[in-house]
Amino acid sequence: MSLDSWANYADILAIPIGVVGVVLIIRQLRLSLHESEREHQRRQNEMTLNAYNTVRGDLRETIRRVRHKLELNDMFDQFTEDNLQHIIEDNVLRDDVARMLGFLNKFAVGIKYDVFNLELLNDLSGTLFIQTFSQFKPYIDWVRKDSEVFYMDYERLVEKLKHMQRAKDLEEDSF
Repeated sequence: MSLDSWANYADILAIPIGVVGVVLIIRQLRLSLHESEREHQRRQNEMTLNAYNTVRGDLRETIRRVRHKLELNDMFDQFTEDNLQHIIEDNVLRDDVARMLGFLNKFAVGIKYDVFNLELLNDLSGTLFIQTFSQFKPYIDWVRKDSEVFYMDYERLVEKLKHMQRAKDLEEDSF
């Protein structure tokens, strides 16, 4: 057999070996991507839990103080025009309301930039986020007279949470 024949056989063998090599590389890249996504999810869950645990006490205390001053028993009580007027006239109360909504808005920004996990946040306190937004919507509308962007991230988060909860309710109804 001539050297040219051996070269042809080597070329023929190189093609399937190269294809197998490319397949193995693609498989390894997919595994690496999957592992990277899992690590991101784990870190995101950890960040969500840490942030929630860090601000939970301050947030609950602020919410309790605000609702007590406004004579709202819980997140389901109706916010009135008198409540809005009380907030506008009382600087300390207005600061507390702004602080409370600011805490919630910071979580919304964290969701927007993929720092926090939306599903985990929904499980932790989705109803609180939704009901507090609904309850204080008149105040948010009043603040937005100066700028429409105030609490916009919070509002987007609430819409996502509502959508998730409707989907979950539909899923539970189908069982």
